Amino acid sequence: MSTRLDGLDVSDSQRERLVALLEGAGRAIPAGVGFAEAWSRVPISDSQDHSSDGAPTSTRAENARIFFSSGGSTGSPKFTLLEFPEVLENSRVHGKGYRSAGIAPDDVVATWGIPGIMSSEFTAYLALAETGCRILPIGNSIDAASLIEVIREFRTTVLLVMPSNLNPMISLLRERGETIDSIRLVVTGGEPLLAADKERYSRFFGRGATFRSVFQTSDTGTIGYQCAYSDPREYHVHEELQFVEILNADGGGVGELVTTNMGRRLRPVIRQRSGDLARFLDGDCACGSADRRIQLHGRYGRFVKFGGEKFDLNWIVGLKEKLGIQSDDFQMSLERDEGARDRFLLRSNLVVGDEALQRRAVELFGELSEKVAVQIERGVVGPVRFGGLSESDVRLSSTGKIQYFIDGRA
Repeated sequence: MSTRLDGLDVSDSQRERLVALLEGAGRAIPAGVGFAEAWSRVPISDSQDHSSDGAPTSTRAENARIFFSSGGSTGSPKFTLLEFPEVLENSRVHGKGYRSAGIAPDDVVATWGIPGIMSSEFTAYLALAETGCRILPIGNSIDAASLIEVIREFRTTVLLVMPSNLNPMISLLRERGETIDSIRLVVTGGEPLLAADKERYSRFFGRGATFRSVFQTSDTGTIGYQCAYSDPREYHVHEELQFVEILNADGGGVGELVTTNMGRRLRPVIRQRSGDLARFLDGDCACGSADRRIQLHGRYGRFVKFGGEKFDLNWIVGLKEKLGIQSDDFQMSLERDEGARDRFLLRSNLVVGDEALQRRAVELFGELSEKVAVQIERGVVGPVRFGGLSESDVRLSSTGKIQYFIDGRA
């Protein structure tokens, strides 16, 4: 049985868990008020709300068994307080995602990341344990040559890694003219794996190596997973753990993805912004899973203001994809020139050495954001310029992700 809620099907089991979650958070449904109406009254929260709860010294910390902390997009510490059964439930569901991605008991899985102070990294081991695989924690603090040596020594078959972390190893393999043929599967997370990078990485792994992804945030836990039939931006939702909503959708169904983790009781995560744009996909998946599917459409609220107008920065990733540029050879910065005009600088060794590609970039620059083209015509914004990009210039965020856009006007 299910209930319609703003266009979503809410199963009876989900509704029971959501009601219990509201009661535990002190938001019990008033008498005479239906679930759908009560749920719609629950305010939307975000990462700032999550971090404003203060350090783990609150009264709720008395029952906590594990503290997690992360900076994330807010730049300030966010503390997640968990009981150990909550960690195990999230890890069990996350492990289902790893199995669906293709990790099997006979695999050797090299996983990046090192558990540190209040780090949730060890939960990846708990999730991998659900697959029965052998786990090879290799960290990310040693040089690329040593990583390659360890991966080969243990005959690794699967890499569990964030795409940005692969680049140093891939660069060294290319320099040496070598491959690691034992790798049959790469499972990514934390950032999208774009087509140009997937094509490049596949040259250095086993013939027919496949790529899958999992989707999670530090605040809300594991959200989605890919099966063998998923397109790069598509995910099945872990509906046994997560209740997801898409709010303020446009005509194409794309809106803000909001999630509720039904397994977080000590420090509830209710109707929290994920920071992503998404839409629901219709129809059943060929894999047979009954879990609903979503398609991601970039980050929510990524705007920069120049020339007196706001611009959605998601179009920059679209520019990179259409030009087919690998992740560590692309950076867009916004500078102010001598005439006090805002001006974009696209830094890419591939583009700077190819005039035809430069002309294509100029065309796409205007097509993907008509506002930019109008501002250039008005003389408010200068035409895009091109420059090279050295390895030392590639900037990473605090979480190790490549920064595609830098506002250098300050």
